Amino acid sequence: MRTAFKEWAVVCRALAMGRQDVILRKGGIVEPGGEFRVEQSEFLLLPTFLHQSPESLIPEARDLLADIEADRPPEGTVVFRHRAKVRAAQRVQRLEDLAAYRPRHVWSDAVVAERFHRWKDELHVLEVDVVALSAPVSLPWHGDYGGCRSWVELRNDVATFVP
Repeated sequence: MRTAFKEWAVVCRALAMGRQDVILRKGGIVEPGGEFRVEQSEFLLLPTFLHQSPESLIPEARDLLADIEADRPPEGTVVFRHRAKVRAAQRVQRLEDLAAYRPRHVWSDAVVAERFHRWKDELHVLEVDVVALSAPVSLPWHGDYGGCRSWVELRNDVATFVP
């Protein structure tokens, strides 16, 4: 597998633990037109450590931030522990319709509203199944993996065998 999806490390942890099964996405600044597209139905989760904070999460999920820095890979590397498969994807264009997903994610209502209202009023909702790889896979970090984008095309294939 060569496609990875960037998401906050704390959200990756919530997905891996089954405390979340949806991803809410606006679109990255460097994505074409700032518009999110579901480019792949299966992908690796690429944890990021920018922008996450206790205030960004519902109070019941703030425990997920405990020792999150222990998940940070060594400088110059990226570590993959999980892959995801999209069960369903939709575009939500009314903020009140996102309330149905409230029990299915750990973001605070303020973060959801801010993302919804950024640029134009909508969010994409990906319903996903997440499974652990049989062993973590470490790869060198490349500068083109950075930036405000959702999708990353990896330079190396990652074996995604799961037990």
